[in-house]
Amino acid sequence: MTENFHLITSSDGEDILDWQKSTIVDALFFHALRTPDLKLYTFLGDGENETDSVTASELALQASSLAVWLRKLLSPGEKAILLYESSLDYVRGLMGCLCAGLIPVSGVHPKAFGARDRFLAIRDDSAASAVIGNGKVLTEFQKVCPDAKGAEKFLWVPTDTLRIPDGDIPFRPAPENIALIQYTSGSTRTPRGVQLTHRNIAHNLFRQSEAFGYRRGDCGVNWLPLSHDMGLIGGALMTLATGGRCILLSPENVAEKPVRWLRAINRYRATLSGGPDFIYGMCARSITDDEISDLDLTCWEVAFNGAEYIRPDTMQAFQKRFASTGFEGHSFFACYGLAEATLLVTASKRGEGVSFQGFSRKGLAHGIAVPPENALDKRLLASCGVLSEDILVRITDVETDALLPDGHVGEIRVQSPGVASGYINKPVENSRVFGSEVVEESGCFLRTGDRGFILNSALYIVGRQDNRIVIENTTLDPEDIIACLDNFSSEIRLFSTAVVSEKEKNRTYLVIITELFSGSEVDQKVLAQHIGQKICEYFPVQYFRVIYMRPGAMLKTPSGKIRVSEMWKRLVSGDISIVGDETYIQPGSNQVRILRVAEGKV
Repeated sequence: MTENFHLITSSDGEDILDWQKSTIVDALFFHALRTPDLKLYTFLGDGENETDSVTASELALQASSLAVWLRKLLSPGEKAILLYESSLDYVRGLMGCLCAGLIPVSGVHPKAFGARDRFLAIRDDSAASAVIGNGKVLTEFQKVCPDAKGAEKFLWVPTDTLRIPDGDIPFRPAPENIALIQYTSGSTRTPRGVQLTHRNIAHNLFRQSEAFGYRRGDCGVNWLPLSHDMGLIGGALMTLATGGRCILLSPENVAEKPVRWLRAINRYRATLSGGPDFIYGMCARSITDDEISDLDLTCWEVAFNGAEYIRPDTMQAFQKRFASTGFEGHSFFACYGLAEATLLVTASKRGEGVSFQGFSRKGLAHGIAVPPENALDKRLLASCGVLSEDILVRITDVETDALLPDGHVGEIRVQSPGVASGYINKPVENSRVFGSEVVEESGCFLRTGDRGFILNSALYIVGRQDNRIVIENTTLDPEDIIACLDNFSSEIRLFSTAVVSEKEKNRTYLVIITELFSGSEVDQKVLAQHIGQKICEYFPVQYFRVIYMRPGAMLKTPSGKIRVSEMWKRLVSGDISIVGDETYIQPGSNQVRILRVAEGKV
């Protein structure tokens, strides 16, 4: 009975839930009432064949039934870690927790590298009372995980072997209640547990549906880990919020055979799907002509790219490679977001493609977005979308908190109903990250740690504040350096390449850490020389090291981001084996120089 829900009328005249007064639990039971036979989720267990599916009414019954059992074991407000592989059981476990009044903790993908250590860190940091998952996975983890403090109270709950009773009236959370603790990827620092309220999630899902132009009948394909915010909130929960359809694949199956992702889009006539930049590059490189001949991607209207750095060469290569399938460039869709803001902050518009613009490397290095002087000075950046009416994005001076004018590079700060209340058990860090001020602005802002600028009401990302490299008083962005190595994409894995700096006596070395392709017979010394010469064309650097690693050796987060600082620490300590280490010193001193800024001019 719809009178039990808070509804508003959308712009197309349809009754939808009011995000300010509703929760994701309301969304589940609203769709179960209105469209009970709607098949919300279909899971391709081997990446190709359907092994599980669930309708709206079935999921509502399963979630409320699981909640009955969980309420016998745990009290409302207690935390339970979700330890499922990327399958429908993840969604069932999440919704079961919410219907029981528990707080699910998301952030561990069991098959990811370092999953055990990540689980232990999250268990101890969140002070969870239990972990829920399928029995096989729980047994494997329990064997290798030392007991937590108060282990006699920590529960391991296998939800696939429970004799679950019939459903009951679910717990109806208030919008201000904590709904989820989502752990960050940990690419630049130790993972943090972001405390998201139901209102945070509802607002972000509402803004996502607007930005992506969701329409009734849209179908999405999601291969991203459900333990990650993009896969969970941008994929699974977005489907639940809009009452659409979602086809789920595991990330392992797609990594093994990327064409499975595109075949799922083709088979189910999906309109929305995407991921980080590397997945498009992987498809362009690895999918054969024979596999392409069977694809029809004319249905794919939104191919979103949510990477920290969106590479124009990747998108051009993908569009060219799959042009014969009917895929068109205007389907590309750029977006920017982070877990601390629930997910989405800005996004481009459906059907308009991604806009790239060239800026001066000299200018960006010193905080000004100006046109390039020449080809070597040109850096292409993607517009990450336009600003939303109630998601305030401000560019600030990181030292003074002063608001910077359009076209000036600074720290990106965000204020919106989607910004979390803070990290769990991190009061000091919460004050710094979530309680920052912007001069002449009211209220607190989230410090994203990202550097960017606003131009013509669009947001551009320059790089991470923590990743910047300073050589000879010049600030360099690793993303820009890696982008200049496209000519070497056949010799090194650009999506498994990181850049750091190393001081040795009176010299500062730029260190390129990269993976070689399997079976590579490249002359490592010659390749290092060519890489060094190329970088010297663009940047004021004289001293290089190129460290080669075997395929798959790079430490990455569950979402595919390189854990740069940890990677470098392990290399220095000798904990990670390498296959080559070459040094290159640029002869002479005539280098391209990025000049200091004098009175705001380059």
